[in-house]
Amino acid sequence: MSPAFPAEEFGSRVDRLQAVLRQEGVDVAVVHTPENVCYLSGHATPGYYTYQCLVVPATGEPAVLTRETETVNARATTHLQQIHGYPDALDPLGATVDLVRELVPDARIVGLEENSWFLPPVAHARLAAQLGGVKHDKPFALDGVLAELRVLKSDTEIAKIRAAATVTNAGMLAAVEAVQVGARERDIAAAAFAGLVSYGSEYFGMEPFVASGPRSGTIHASWTDRVVARDEPVLLEMAASRDRYHAPLMHTVWHGRLTGDLARMAEACAAARQATVEMVRPGATPAQAHETCRRVIGDHGMLHTYRKRSGYSVGIAFAPDWGEGHLLSLKETEHREFQPRMVVHVVPTLRLEGVGGIGFSATVLVTEQGNEILTTCPVGPVLGS
Repeated sequence: MSPAFPAEEFGSRVDRLQAVLRQEGVDVAVVHTPENVCYLSGHATPGYYTYQCLVVPATGEPAVLTRETETVNARATTHLQQIHGYPDALDPLGATVDLVRELVPDARIVGLEENSWFLPPVAHARLAAQLGGVKHDKPFALDGVLAELRVLKSDTEIAKIRAAATVTNAGMLAAVEAVQVGARERDIAAAAFAGLVSYGSEYFGMEPFVASGPRSGTIHASWTDRVVARDEPVLLEMAASRDRYHAPLMHTVWHGRLTGDLARMAEACAAARQATVEMVRPGATPAQAHETCRRVIGDHGMLHTYRKRSGYSVGIAFAPDWGEGHLLSLKETEHREFQPRMVVHVVPTLRLEGVGGIGFSATVLVTEQGNEILTTCPVGPVLGS
């Protein structure tokens, strides 16, 4: 294992964060979210469920703090010289305080994330009490700063997402080819896993979803022993991972013919996907793209089957999610314009409980000229006759 990018790439990311820290008068940032730690340093391990952080002084080299046993991963995935491990018997929050005081002895203003799943309220309160500065009532909130750094991808990041997209497309095709009348959802999922892993995916931010018939009308339903029948949808969604960068794809196939609401949903969803992708371009906003998606679905008389956002940013991810919806989502309240180097998953999905669901999606790169579709499936949406 080696770092995903050259040292210069990570150095540029840290430089941009440090410039903001100095501008805001923040002496040191302590970063806990695995995706943010990975973005700034390259540190990546499935063991992120235990305490880890990245300490970033306003000037100077960052330092990783992780379990002693995980320091091997940190040395393998980062270019950093400062890698610190704490024994399992030691309080990691105390180790964090000690490290901050070692790196920035006179630190008064500390940056912390407020919305990290991996810094729960009790831990945040303890760190805030011990690291909080004298100038402010609470530490400086890093969340928005880190989100702005990550939402526009570099050339090297886009290359990783392209690589992930190639693997996603191969995995989806393998799953689609396994969709046969009489096949179990479990067998289709196995084909998806085999395709994704054999074509180059690492461990995923979220497992593939496979749901057939009425089960496809339940969001985030995945495989069971249910057997696929004729004239019913099989909804598939997956995202391969390359160096933690993900590129999702949702697709729906069926053998035979859909009728009634399912047929209308399929027509509406395909049209909505195309129209929404066309809106993902410089000058348009996520809110406008979302409204376009809803309008097209409404024009088909199926708006009552659509109850969610129309997409989200994608890039670095660790379980339990493969998306970056907190960076940017296609929803009513997101009015900043799309910019080149944004990457989003456009994913209209129509569902009727107890009837079924239809979804067609694409991972889309915003370019200077418009956009580029990165994930797609060449089969379908209709299989058989």
